Amino acid sequence: MRSDESKTPSSKGVFDEILCSPCELALDYDNGEPVDNSARCFFQKIWQNQPAIYHTTGQRDKSESDRLQELNIGWGDVVDLLNRCRQSSSRLSDSDVTPPPLFFQQGRPIRDPQTLYCSNPYAAYLDACSIIVNHADFHSSPVAKLCNNLQKTFPHVYANAYLTPPNGHAVGAHADDRDVLVVQILGQKTWRVYKNVPVEFPFEKEQVGKNGREVPSSVLTGDLCFGREVELYPGDVLYMPRGFVHEATTETHRNRSSPSFHLTFAIATHDWCLSVVLSDTIRQTLNNVTKFRKALPIGPSVEYCTSSDDSLMQGPTFLKQQLDEAMNTIQSQVTSKLLENNLRAKYYMHNFHADGHRSKIISISETNKRKRCDEIVGFDASLQLSLDSMVRVSTPDERNSIVLEEGQLRGLTVRQETCSILMTILAEFKKDPSLGKKVKDLRGVIEGDSTLDRTNLDMICDFTLLCFARCCVEFGAMAVVSF
Repeated sequence: MRSDESKTPSSKGVFDEILCSPCELALDYDNGEPVDNSARCFFQKIWQNQPAIYHTTGQRDKSESDRLQELNIGWGDVVDLLNRCRQSSSRLSDSDVTPPPLFFQQGRPIRDPQTLYCSNPYAAYLDACSIIVNHADFHSSPVAKLCNNLQKTFPHVYANAYLTPPNGHAVGAHADDRDVLVVQILGQKTWRVYKNVPVEFPFEKEQVGKNGREVPSSVLTGDLCFGREVELYPGDVLYMPRGFVHEATTETHRNRSSPSFHLTFAIATHDWCLSVVLSDTIRQTLNNVTKFRKALPIGPSVEYCTSSDDSLMQGPTFLKQQLDEAMNTIQSQVTSKLLENNLRAKYYMHNFHADGHRSKIISISETNKRKRCDEIVGFDASLQLSLDSMVRVSTPDERNSIVLEEGQLRGLTVRQETCSILMTILAEFKKDPSLGKKVKDLRGVIEGDSTLDRTNLDMICDFTLLCFARCCVEFGAMAVVSF
């Protein structure tokens, strides 16, 4: 869904709209005072204190909530995001690109996506992989605009995107070193946020559940925030301070058929605290004094430990003099105003860098129209497919026209639960070369097959059909009738 440029923009920012929704506190303490929907209340009672959910005002049975319509992000935008990531990751020498998407299969990172899936996110999705796009605001115009909007409230924001297939999850339980706003965009996801915080306000190397640092069992067996697992629907927003352990999944006993696409807007609070800003400022201040740049005369031999300025001034004596001089320099030059200026300079640097990438993707989105594609099979043709595109089985000549890269296999690895259904769809196509179907109607091809096990038919979501059709067109198994 595309934004309507003629539409008069709301006078409220995105975060103001979020705060207008009903708020559920994770720990349910408010000092006896009601939690109102003002930004002042959020920053006084919730910010850096406890998680909270801002529930959408839309109806649960609607495909999009009221707030989602305001955000204007749909599956078409998800496809555009994945297309741009896939194309830009093949040009890693370009200084403007970010690393390629990450693939996770039921919590396990895929170390070699090129070998398994030719780095094709649609092929990976069919094999039950979740796809994580870091800095999605550098690849998607709608996401870039959302980050710019949120920076009316927060000093700096960037976005990571998470696409998870039905009955799957991306990563295991972990804590982050930043505060986040989790915005559920499409589908639904079940979250567990643990009440026991193992490390208060962690820094990068203190994040449990990452880089071999285990989550304490006492956390995982302890109570949950909100007193339960919580499900996020389109338009719901979960605020989570850094340090709270959490995990999310589409594996739910209530609905296995829903994929999920959510955006995590990261707010790098670990980099804005006094210990970091003060230490950075002190380092900059002392670096401006030449004598403090010299190596300290503390080492393995007497000769190394002799000061060049005074042969009698060694070890602790010299170090104490240096420390006294350094402290005098710090006390005379490091002021609260300097700290504030340095912090604001850090905000500016991050925003300036991000704006360069975001402005570029917004400009491309607004000026470039989708080019007409004359191909009906192959990579370029697959990029044009939507749920409304019509496809048919390809001819032998069309299949043979596809030239694969060296080492690339002509075929798919598909998750066990859906493999037989998708292969049956393709087999039915091959029986009738004249049969054409819209991508969104491909399930209808197997309606009359009484022998097919339909246990997992609900896991064939629309996005699964789109991924399947895109891969079949790219590899030459299907051809496009009309876009």
